[in-house]
Amino acid sequence: MLETVASLERIRFGPGGGVYRIVATASETGNTHFAFEAIEPPGGGPPLHTHANEEEFFHVLEGEITFWVDGRVRRVNEGGSAFVPRGVPHCFKNCSRRPARVLVMFTPANIEGFFNYGESTTGSAPPESVLMDRINLLAPKYGLEILGPSPL
Repeated sequence: MLETVASLERIRFGPGGGVYRIVATASETGNTHFAFEAIEPPGGGPPLHTHANEEEFFHVLEGEITFWVDGRVRRVNEGGSAFVPRGVPHCFKNCSRRPARVLVMFTPANIEGFFNYGESTTGSAPPESVLMDRINLLAPKYGLEILGPSPL
């Protein structure tokens, strides 16, 4: 069955092969939070970065995700959570051998537009180099600083 245009509008692609499905937008939450469900393949995850304006909360729904938060490494299994205060260097990666599914929530929701870096008009992921170029272009506008590749 073909996906509707409305459902494709809620899909974004992340670095390392992640697929993000937006579950709560700024307009739907009165700008209190923005959330998406990420499906990360083995090896998937963002570069090391900070957020100047948002806290970030993760809840692992399936599989496991490894987090690097302010120099500390922690593996979180299904049912576990992680929290990153604003301004703290962090990243995550699926270091396992199977896909993982994680709920990612930001408060407040101002960061929503940043994730437009992962939009696609074709329904498939843009090339990794295009995603990273878009990330580097949009990051300063949304208070993100890309610190380098993932240390994981």
